[in-house]
Amino acid sequence: MRVASVLSLALLAMFGAATPAHAARIIILTNPMTLERRTVVIDQPGPDRIFLCAMPPATTGCRDITPRGR
Repeated sequence: MRVASVLSLALLAMFGAATPAHAARIIILTNPMTLERRTVVIDQPGPDRIFLCAMPPATTGCRDITPRGR
């Protein structure tokens, strides 16, 4: 019985010390002339998001291409 209580306390300490996963915003920049692609990853709070943008980077022409069926 004592072993079970020590084991349960150890498991509680392990899961209590775990940190939440970080979400990221992934921006794929595409040059329309050469079709060259560059990927930029930005750590931000909130859900993971994927955007497809034309170079030079502008926020007005970006499309959200985040997969919906996770």
